[in-house]
Amino acid sequence: MIPPCDTTILENNPQFKKLYTNLTVNLLNPDGSTRVNDALPARRVVLEELQDCRTRIAKKQLKKQVLRQVAFDPDNGLPDDLRDTVTIVSLYLDSSPNGLDADDGDRDGASALSLLAPDIETFYSELPAVMPPFSKTLSSYLRDLHAIANVGDTTTSTAPEPPRTRLRARQAAIKTPETLAPQLQDRLRTLRHKELSEAPAARIRMAATAAEVLSTRAAVLERTVMLLERAKHGALARATKAKAEHLATVAHGVEGKLNVMKLDIAATIYTPETTAALHRYDQHLYDIRERLEERQAAALEDLKAYEEETNQANSGPMKEITQKYGDLVQKIEDTKAEIERMHCIHNGLERSSNSAKMADEALSIYDEIEIEDMTFDPVLQIYHYPCPCGDRFEIAIDDLRDGEEIAVCPSCSLMIKVIFDMDDLAKDDKQGGAGAVPVQA
Repeated sequence: MIPPCDTTILENNPQFKKLYTNLTVNLLNPDGSTRVNDALPARRVVLEELQDCRTRIAKKQLKKQVLRQVAFDPDNGLPDDLRDTVTIVSLYLDSSPNGLDADDGDRDGASALSLLAPDIETFYSELPAVMPPFSKTLSSYLRDLHAIANVGDTTTSTAPEPPRTRLRARQAAIKTPETLAPQLQDRLRTLRHKELSEAPAARIRMAATAAEVLSTRAAVLERTVMLLERAKHGALARATKAKAEHLATVAHGVEGKLNVMKLDIAATIYTPETTAALHRYDQHLYDIRERLEERQAAALEDLKAYEEETNQANSGPMKEITQKYGDLVQKIEDTKAEIERMHCIHNGLERSSNSAKMADEALSIYDEIEIEDMTFDPVLQIYHYPCPCGDRFEIAIDDLRDGEEIAVCPSCSLMIKVIFDMDDLAKDDKQGGAGAVPVQA
């Protein structure tokens, strides 16, 4: 088939248009074959035989398709007792195309099948009953072909045709091939003209649309790459990953250092001398345990002997010893209970006293000040700190040495607590000059 050419190209190239027109009109057929061979007698004979073969094959295919439609269409008027037979024959024709040839009358292929022979004989004997629905279905196909051939023809009536008689259907079937072929050729020429005139413009529009789609896709891919670069492979992501790896390495190193320190501490504590001493002490405890167990067994034996003697005689020295021991135990328990009661009373009084003292201090203490933030006066030998009332908190260095840590303001009731160590206090220096000296930590 000759490929179509864009009308714009033909209009812009007159010489090429002339050559293209000569090829498509004078030299070549639409299927690409040359027109020179069409005039040869031998070629005409071959073409006529080829056309006859195509016609026969088309007729066979059409008859098989119509027979299949008759077999499976429940509304075509075929008797129900013949529907199974027609269905079997139709399926047989689909599986074996040359099995039945109604035109040539060849029944050898059908008689060879012993299972289908009765159905095939019934089909041939009941052909007069099969022909009316067959003709009706074939006429429907012809009307469909006419409708296809007359697409775009406004003069053709689309109203449904009234039922025709059998004779008129046969006449229409005979006359149809004479008028159908030219209509199909006209339809093909119209389609080819549309293909030559409209298809190139449609292809150009499709190419432009494809270009827009590709550009949009490229933009989407570029945006996706940018997002991936920022989210997964960007500088921030790489920095975060590197920082995480660095922290993991540091944690691993710290864990190793801790293990080394643990081993060093164990080696420092459990020296050979310490291990030997612990071993000797363990052996000593073991020996003491054995001796205590022996003493316990001896004491149990003595108690058992005493119990036996007590059971034999209810009076005697053992009974007196038992009574005295019971009285002594009772006195010990009473004394312990009294001591415990006195301890509880003392602890309660002490707790209440401390709570009252802490409450008083909490109510009057204004703030806690480090000794480094206070100023030392070497002349007066006191530390002082500004008070919100305008005066200052004061405390003597001797009081600090005595353990006192509360500095008071002489003008108001506020107090501050001095936080210090004995080493932070100023040393006695009788050679020092006068004036306030700030204490440096």
